[in-house]
Formats: sequence, structure tokens, C-alpha cells
Amino acid sequence: MVCNWGVVGPGFIARQAVIPAMQHASNGRVVALASRDQARAQEVAEQWQIEHVYTDYQALLDDPRVDAVYIALPNHLHCAWTIEAARASKHVLCEKPLALHAGEGERMLEACQSAGVQLMEAAMYRFHPRALRLRQLVEDGTLGQLRFLHCAFTFPLQDPLTYRLVPEYGGGALLDVGCYCVNALCWLVGAAPDEIVASVVRREAGGVDLDASGLLHFAHGVLGHFQCSFAAAEHQSIELIGSTGAVTVPLAFTAWQTDTTTLRLQIGGRLIHEEFAPADPYQLMVEHFAELLQNDAQIRYPPQEAIQTLRVLDAIRASW
Repeated sequence: MVCNWGVVGPGFIARQAVIPAMQHASNGRVVALASRDQARAQEVAEQWQIEHVYTDYQALLDDPRVDAVYIALPNHLHCAWTIEAARASKHVLCEKPLALHAGEGERMLEACQSAGVQLMEAAMYRFHPRALRLRQLVEDGTLGQLRFLHCAFTFPLQDPLTYRLVPEYGGGALLDVGCYCVNALCWLVGAAPDEIVASVVRREAGGVDLDASGLLHFAHGVLGHFQCSFAAAEHQSIELIGSTGAVTVPLAFTAWQTDTTTLRLQIGGRLIHEEFAPADPYQLMVEHFAELLQNDAQIRYPPQEAIQTLRVLDAIRASW
């Protein structure tokens, strides 16, 4: 048995990463695609041999051949279409951030729980073997007691017409790439922060945040720092410093399926480079989601954690 996927909104990541991952997965395939841009939808459908194309999102949700949907719409549409998918008894893999704020995320989860369907945010980086190794280093005490964490995700946004620059669409660097940083900090610490101090830079009144940085205080004196930007040079990293060791992860979030990845571990005076063979985190993610539907497996990234991330993002924006 395979999971029959429907894709709502074939944007860049859907076309370049998620749809190929679904078509290469061992337990799933894309059977339907919905886009209000018919020419784009037809082109993607022909490229990946997708049988059914819709220009109406609800029509895809009403298709009985579809078991689960991947919602890749702009941020402000995640909540409404996840709820509609739940009403149609479709399981939902929703692009990050799960919602604009925690209140929306809670409504999405309530709708999915009431309908008896799964909900998961598409935080693909957490399925990469290197990310799992990073979490293991924390859990097994290799680094000792965590003291400092740093996460960064910055890149120069070149498209002036992108929805990422529209406040009403959930634009801004914090929701777009800062959500990775906040998610990783909370995941690695295993908790939400109890104190937040953050700053933001905008280029125009009423515009989206182009640069943001913040300090998060966690229990037991653990300090986390994040930075995200649409205006800085491309840079991604995770760094953890514990009482007995430290680890640095370059290009931490968007390793592609052909990329060999590394992490640098420092224990005492020894510097250890661990290398990881190419892996497709998108395929690992969609295969895990399909397994949830077929074998009642335990979800590795529950939606409550995505909502926790949204609460922290809400608090960061409130601190501005």
C-alpha cells in the first residue's frame, strides 16, 4: 500500500524538492496537483507524471483518490486550507511555518484531531541523519551540560515581488528562515525558553522584518542565540557548546540530496570531523509521514512541537 498524495500549491520547494521526493519514495506517489496557475500546474504534472490537475484547491480535497495533502501555499493560507483538508478527511503535511501564530496552529491541530487525521509541519532538516546525530550528541552527554547554542539562517532575498515581503501574507525573515533557528534551539534543548530579548530591522515603516536577532534563556542557565536575515550574505549554521565539548554544523538546514555533509566535534584538545553520505531529507520526511498512515508508527515530529515554535516566534515578535 502506498500513500496517494495531493499537492496544493506547486511553488519552488514543492517543484524542486518535495514532489521529486514523493515520486521517489518507497511508500508514496503524487496523484493530484492543484494550482490557480494552470500553465504551471500542467508543466509540473507532465514533468512528474501526475495524473490529475486542478485549478481549484477544494476540488483536490474532494478527490477520493487522495489520502494526504502537502500544503505548500503562502504562510497566510496554511491555517484555512489545513482545516479544509481535515474536514475532507485528508492527512496534512504543511509547509513551514505551520501557521502565522500559535492560535492558528492550535485551531489546525484541533481540526485534524477532531477529524482523526495526522498533521505534521514539513521541517525536513530534522529527518537528515546529521541532524539526528546532533540530537544524539546532546542526549548521550557527549557535550556535557549544554551552556550555549547558536543558530543562524541568512540569505540575500533578490525578488522584490515575492510574497515573503508582504506582511499580510506572513512575510518576513523571522517566519521564513528564523523559524528554522527557533525550532532547532527548542528541539535541541528539549524545551521552550523562559525569557526572550530580541531586536529587528526594517527598511520601511510597516514593512516586513529583514533582519532579526535574539537571545533566548532556557532553564538551567542554557543560553540560545539566533539570527536570521533577508539582507545578509548566505549563511547557515548550528553551534552547540557544552561543559565538556562543542559541535559546529555548517549548512545546517538545507542540505540537498546530493550533498555530502559534515559536523565538527571538539572534545578537549581533539577536533573530529564526522562526514555523512548524501541523503534526501525531504524523501525521509515524506516516507515517515506515509508510514504514520500505514503502520500506526509513532510520529517523530509531533505538531505540538511546531505549535511550541510558533509560541516562541509570537513572543519574539512581542518583544520587538
